[in-house]
Amino acid sequence: MKRKELSELYANLMKEEFEFLGTGEFDLQTIYSAVKERYLNLCDDDYMCSQCCKAGNRNDPEWHHRVRAALGSLKDAGRNVKNGHTRKYWIIGA
Repeated sequence: MKRKELSELYANLMKEEFEFLGTGEFDLQTIYSAVKERYLNLCDDDYMCSQCCKAGNRNDPEWHHRVRAALGSLKDAGRNVKNGHTRKYWIIGA
């Protein structure tokens, strides 16, 4: 079962389109850090992806999954996000 905080985090990221990062290419760890700084109360490092998703990663918090889902959804919708030049990189605002 997904937690309310995860839905709220995803909705906020979709609405803001990661504009709080600025414009440029960012690695996933930088994006995670910025999201956690902005939404600390919505990022629970103790709630793992494996607790929420059938094939989830037991070493990755579920909020990381929600960040990647928002990035992918925005990219697919042709919004403010594109794939970066290498794996685990994203271009914001280009």
